[in-house]
Amino acid sequence: MKKILVVCSNGLGSSLMLKSAIQRACDEQGIEAEVEHCDLGSAHSMAHGRDLIVTSEALADELEGLEVPVVTIVNFTSQEEIKEKVLSKLQ
Repeated sequence: MKKILVVCSNGLGSSLMLKSAIQRACDEQGIEAEVEHCDLGSAHSMAHGRDLIVTSEALADELEGLEVPVVTIVNFTSQEEIKEKVLSKLQ
């Protein structure tokens, strides 16, 4: 099972929306995934044991130095972008 962490500034709206979109894309492609979301302040402590971190371009610099690959998404509702950038890293 792949473990994905979705990060936004406050861990509420956009990360929850992106979490749902990533989970849906994984389910459609038959990828077993555990997708969680959090705020930027919690990301460093929650990153351990994750296969991938997904965030916006604006927050990517804040996540530098982690041992987990970071993928940035521009359009959080685009299944095409999620499949291209996120799912390709999981397969």
